[in-house]
Amino acid sequence: MKLLARLTLAVAFCASVVLASHAPAQAAAPVMVKQCFIIHPKPLSKNAGGTQIDYIIYGKKNASQITFVVGYRNAAQNFVRTVTDYGSFAPGTEIQHRFDLYNDVTYAGAQTTKCIPTRVKWADSSVWVTPSH
Repeated sequence: MKLLARLTLAVAFCASVVLASHAPAQAAAPVMVKQCFIIHPKPLSKNAGGTQIDYIIYGKKNASQITFVVGYRNAAQNFVRTVTDYGSFAPGTEIQHRFDLYNDVTYAGAQTTKCIPTRVKWADSSVWVTPSH
């Protein structure tokens, strides 16, 4: 009986591997976030000083908009907000931008809970959107 159970599990595992290998591949994000952190408050303030996101565009075309989902947790709440960077961003160049995101929230350290690119609008008006959104 144990042999039959093990054999059944082995067959099920092999079948799941075969099915997974034929599933459609999801495109990797064309943006790599190098660092993302909440900026220390200004003197005499308890609120965060904004959010810094440093990233690189991959691919062969310029981007005109990049939207990020950024999570932050302080003692009062667990926040999830979006921010969009606008401009002309060349592939392979590191972009370092500071945003007003979370400057209205009590500072609780620099670490974000997430910082994920979710949408990229390319200069040719085509759009990449993360598969989960």
